[in-house]
Amino acid sequence: MGKKATAKRRTPEDIKIEFIKKVHLFEDLNPDELKEAVRYMTFKEYDKSDYLFFEEDAEPGIFILVDGLVKLIKETQDGKTIIVRLVFPGDVFGWIEWGKNTPKSTYTAMAVLKSKVLYISNKDFINLAIKYPAVAIKMTCDATANLLQTYEILKSIASGRVEERIAKVLLELADRIGVKKNGRIVIRLPLTRQDIAEMTGTTVETAIRVMSRWKKQGIINTERGYIEIINRRELEKLLV
Repeated sequence: MGKKATAKRRTPEDIKIEFIKKVHLFEDLNPDELKEAVRYMTFKEYDKSDYLFFEEDAEPGIFILVDGLVKLIKETQDGKTIIVRLVFPGDVFGWIEWGKNTPKSTYTAMAVLKSKVLYISNKDFINLAIKYPAVAIKMTCDATANLLQTYEILKSIASGRVEERIAKVLLELADRIGVKKNGRIVIRLPLTRQDIAEMTGTTVETAIRVMSRWKKQGIINTERGYIEIINRRELEKLLV
């Protein structure tokens, strides 16, 4: 009898390469460059509700979400908590400091689900960006897009009606991670009314009131533990 072929055991580096080659920051790197890039990356794991870092004491660096869900939180001057962004697998977050160019304002990151990230320190990312300028350019474009997204969120909170803000969040989640099933769009996230309130700058009571009314009107459903959009067109009508 011949010897059975044994599958090659994947190393942590192999797992990193398999993942990051799908991340847009690194999609232009060849296999040798990817192998070099993962040397700068470290896996970190967090349980549900763990904090990755706090706004006031966070160190600069880049995080790439491998699995799970993370929310980026900002505290306002009047004590309110706002979710400025939900981070999904493949997304990049964090920031880089160079010399005296340090951000005056950052945010807190918290795991909504059990999550795994790849972390690159500030120093290592700068070294990586110097070697591969395309990575630095894409990171700059990412940072710009995220900044504009945060600006739109804050502008909406300041001026938009609460129904419009909640509808916009639900539609964005539907476009990003929604699954079509039996004519509905299912948002498979364990979002609480507190999360919806923090994403739209309103109170929990208001979020409950609005979503309960939409449920009675047959626009959404929340009975199965997830939010289901039944009538997308009605939500779109609320957007200005």
